[in-house]
Amino acid sequence: MKLLKWFFGLLFGVILLAVIAVVVATLVVDEKAVKEKISTQFESTTGQSLRLDGPLNWSVFPWVGIKLADVQIGSAPGFGDEPLAAVQKLDVKVGIMPLLEKKVAVDTIVLKGVRLNLRKNKDGRTNWEGLAGAGEGKEKEAAAEAKAGGEEQSQFGDFEIQLKGIELEDVSLHFADEQEGVNVKLDDLAVKVGELVAEKPVPLRVSFKLENTKPVMKLDFALSTDMTFSKDYQRLDLAALALDLNAAGEGLPAQGVKLALAANVGLDNKQGVLVLSDLSVSGLNVDITGDLRVSELHAKPKIEAKLALQNTNLKELLEIAGVSIATADPEALTRVSGKIHVQQQGEALTAKPISIKLDDSSLDGELKLLSFDGPVVRASFKLDAIDLDRYLPPKSEEEAAGKEQEQATTAAEKPDFTALRKLDLDAKFSVGSLKINGLKMQNIILNVKSRKGVLRMDPVSAALYEGKFQGSIKLDVRQDTPRFSAKKTLSGIQIEPLLNDLTGKAQLSGVGDIKVDISSMGLDDATIKRNLNGSFSIQFRDGAYIGFNLAQAIRKATGQATSDAPQKTDFAELKGSGVIKNGVVKNDDLYLASPALRVTGKGKVDLVENQVNYLLTTRVVGSLEGQGGSDKLKGVAIPVRIKGDLNNPSPSVDLEAALKANAEHKLEEKKQELMDKAGEKLKDKLGTGALKGLFGK
Repeated sequence: MKLLKWFFGLLFGVILLAVIAVVVATLVVDEKAVKEKISTQFESTTGQSLRLDGPLNWSVFPWVGIKLADVQIGSAPGFGDEPLAAVQKLDVKVGIMPLLEKKVAVDTIVLKGVRLNLRKNKDGRTNWEGLAGAGEGKEKEAAAEAKAGGEEQSQFGDFEIQLKGIELEDVSLHFADEQEGVNVKLDDLAVKVGELVAEKPVPLRVSFKLENTKPVMKLDFALSTDMTFSKDYQRLDLAALALDLNAAGEGLPAQGVKLALAANVGLDNKQGVLVLSDLSVSGLNVDITGDLRVSELHAKPKIEAKLALQNTNLKELLEIAGVSIATADPEALTRVSGKIHVQQQGEALTAKPISIKLDDSSLDGELKLLSFDGPVVRASFKLDAIDLDRYLPPKSEEEAAGKEQEQATTAAEKPDFTALRKLDLDAKFSVGSLKINGLKMQNIILNVKSRKGVLRMDPVSAALYEGKFQGSIKLDVRQDTPRFSAKKTLSGIQIEPLLNDLTGKAQLSGVGDIKVDISSMGLDDATIKRNLNGSFSIQFRDGAYIGFNLAQAIRKATGQATSDAPQKTDFAELKGSGVIKNGVVKNDDLYLASPALRVTGKGKVDLVENQVNYLLTTRVVGSLEGQGGSDKLKGVAIPVRIKGDLNNPSPSVDLEAALKANAEHKLEEKKQELMDKAGEKLKDKLGTGALKGLFGK
């Protein structure tokens, strides 16, 4: 701003010299003497040289004017021979007759080929210090005169100023600061303003090129509009405003930034209203259209905007900003558009309606910001359908990103939850169809509330796999280490397709109910597992455990014939419950019932160490012959131990216990057989009546 002040101060200083030259020209005829007089006066005032190499042309009537060419102003002493300023052409005229009517009528001011070189050396001295000193003296004199004439008196008194136009062409301003190592170059400045007449369109054109070294920046700027102002200067209209910006440099995308803005602008200062109609902003692969109105400018401004984002490739836009995103679906994030109606006044902001289209998904809703302090937010959104798996990284990158994220979370400093602690949120979300991590859900309802660092999602409900999901989630960040808890109920779920979609491999089939009530704390997986506590229960019907045939394993372990039966253990009922303490899951009441088997189980699963140690006790209650076995094991309790890595456990039959149980079973059978035989012999010897008497019957 200070540089521009000196630039325009210099410009008007040259105009003032021109007026002096005209006055002198009316007194003398010798052009050479006139130039010498002007140069001498300038140097004595500023200490800097002034050269007038071109012809000196002036007029007296009906215009008092002067034309100058090839003008140079030298730098202050100590800055070499480089001129401070050079002007190829200056043409200024003021009408005489309008002065009699207290009007200052200025013809088109023409200024071409201007070179302004401003420098500050390492000692802090400037090459314009002579002009600055002279300017300060003039300012003091002008201030004293104004004070003597009254503070309210205008510098131009009652004169009305009329300007036919301004033409600035090929203007350059260079500034070099050796102290800061800064170089700024403003080149090819061109300004064209038409005749300033109230209530008539005035063409306005501005363009320039700018280069800077700190930060490194290159900028091309162009502006054009037709400007209309009222007689009292309270109303200003800019018709067909067009602004083009082309920038490159530090902090910007490698290919630079191109922006174009177009609008019709109306400013009514008396009414306090600013209107932008037919607004269009394009660049960086983005095109925004709409209208903007700001009212009550002199009180509490009220903003109303209707904006539309045209179809945009968000992935390309992020790449321009230096952010590269790989998605499982290459077409994801390539089609984004939306519309929004915003009203804002004071601390309140309402966005209603909001309509966003992301690829094949549509989001509609409204947002109310009741206060920026907090903030206090109320929202309601409805999403028709979305496949979130499309937006995840490709599988290999996702796994690598997960490991990096886990390491980063462990090593990084604790996150700042200040914003979440201040958030006052009440929001409702509904989703028609959702897919995430392979899971498919429908009719999702989610209510979210956040108060004083406690965020609750309650209720959370959805339909999935022919069943229902209901639950609630709580996140507490009032302390530096976040705590969370969750209650979830799955009822009537077809578990096999659910596990297939979630993990790609189902080890359980059937219809079931699952209840989970857990809590934990921390940010990384290891901490969460260590602090995991809670309870659970499961109950499945008409299913099977897939991947292990318990009946076949029993037959094989006891030396009986086996068949190529499917590797699964069918059941009519499977149920159990347990508790979780510090990441260790304990269950003591597992029960499985099938036509041929009854299984009970108990044991532990250590989620922290990823280990399992579980004991199943199996009894054969039906015939195994249909599966290649016999009835010899009927009634025998057979233990099956499951141990090892949780992701790949090793089930095995406890052969020693099984043989012992089998021997005991056979001994019982033999004892029964002997008792039966003894009973028959006694019956033959003593008769039926004697036996009855023996037992008191």
